[in-house]
Amino acid sequence: MTPERYQKLLHWMEAHPAVRTAVIALNRWLPAVPFVCYPLLLVLLNIQWFRLLQVGLNQAALDFMQLIARAILVPGFVFFGGTVLRAKLNFPRPYEQPGFTPLVEKETHGHSFPSRHALSAAVLAMVWLYFYPAAGVAMVVVAAAICVLRVLAGVHFPRDVLAGAALGFALGYVGMWIF
Repeated sequence: MTPERYQKLLHWMEAHPAVRTAVIALNRWLPAVPFVCYPLLLVLLNIQWFRLLQVGLNQAALDFMQLIARAILVPGFVFFGGTVLRAKLNFPRPYEQPGFTPLVEKETHGHSFPSRHALSAAVLAMVWLYFYPAAGVAMVVVAAAICVLRVLAGVHFPRDVLAGAALGFALGYVGMWIF
């Protein structure tokens, strides 16, 4: 996104204060949703596992325990890998361009690609989809909204959030359904 294009978008948001306020608030708080809901998912999965154990240590309980481990390891590895990738690539952020003033002030430099917010929200959405499809669809919507908000806030380029979401969805799918 060029500084000129973003400035037009920023001027439009400033002419619509309710939209501007909503973008700022949602950009700050919506990324917390996947991270708050993830422990809830793990609690729900453990409740299911304990119910399986009540009937005795059986193959179903052991198999479900492996699924819980996968629900922990897949997001962990994806998050770690995304963090390493963005550190190695060290792409600049949009506001590092001359003439670019973001809606949300940040002091971070580089580490823009891929967006870790998008990556994390997407992989967690895939884990939710695996166990609870209806809630997973809601988490996909949250992940998409996070992507849009990161661009509107001026802290990521569209390529950053698209790459982060694509990696999160793809690796979440591979980790949960293929392996």
